[in-house]
Amino acid sequence: MISDRIVIGTVARPRGIAGEVKINPLTDDPRRFRSLKTVAIGGREYRVVGASVNPAGVYVALEGVNDRDAAEKLRGKELTVPREEAVIADGRVFIADLIGCEVSFTDGETLGVLEDVLQYGAADVYVVRGAKGRVLFPALARVIKEEDPSAGVIALDREAFSEVAVYED
Repeated sequence: MISDRIVIGTVARPRGIAGEVKINPLTDDPRRFRSLKTVAIGGREYRVVGASVNPAGVYVALEGVNDRDAAEKLRGKELTVPREEAVIADGRVFIADLIGCEVSFTDGETLGVLEDVLQYGAADVYVVRGAKGRVLFPALARVIKEEDPSAGVIALDREAFSEVAVYED
């Protein structure tokens, strides 16, 4: 299901005593946090009054979150922005839009439903649940021939898939 809001990160923990929070970003470019004006956390809108990105992490200061106790209450909660404010490169799709898509081969045989996307170094790993249990495979261009989240489908090349797929017991 395509949502009108996109999750861009989760609150990891408070930083310091002034209410700033460390964020676990869910983006391939954390510098995007610097341009945020507002975010929603736990269903409440907050104005972003400051954001910094450095090798130690992403840190955000929010209007109305003025001390460590207030920041602590946000721990573990998701940060969302309206879809129209979420930045994505041409030809890319949001992982959230892929979850729940039907995964099949180009010949029409259904493999299952995309259950999760694991993000490791070289390539994302798709986790599909189907009649044969769970199967994992890298999200490579030679394997994935079509991704259409609006139609809810992902089409795979059977031969390339058979070379890289791992079935769980």
